[in-house]
Amino acid sequence: MEYLTGNNYNEFINLREGQRLSFDGKKAVITILRKNPDVETVKIFENNEIFFQIFIREEIIFLLIKIDGLKWVDIPFVSKSITPVFPNDAKGYDCEIMLANPINGKLCAKRITCFSLGLSKALFWAIYKQVKNPPKNIESKINKVHACFSSDEMARLSLGKSN
Repeated sequence: MEYLTGNNYNEFINLREGQRLSFDGKKAVITILRKNPDVETVKIFENNEIFFQIFIREEIIFLLIKIDGLKWVDIPFVSKSITPVFPNDAKGYDCEIMLANPINGKLCAKRITCFSLGLSKALFWAIYKQVKNPPKNIESKINKVHACFSSDEMARLSLGKSN
């Protein structure tokens, strides 16, 4: 589905803020839900440099994203059935990032970028390993990691930087 900035979508309506990651093996879609983001936040989201990193703990992959001027955000990711395509060309996986308001479902901003080749390869191998040995007790493992590490700490300890 093609999402258009300014439109409202039921799938973005939620009772709380958060972030989601979907990955089909070739392209990542990140949705960040923030209640009533102000004009400055939307401008930062649309224009500033983006950094991505990967943090792996307790068999869970955490994709970290930072838009310069905003805080690090971590997104837990567990794949049980995706067969990622190995990124063997000069660019990494494509990535669409959306900022939406969970109160009314409005898509406030959208960007298209891509992960670096190095980050894409790291993500490929992490998913490959996770699919071969799916983690159990996923929610408790995610909660355990969140109890031990903030998003900033995950970024500091993570596997490299990418933009």
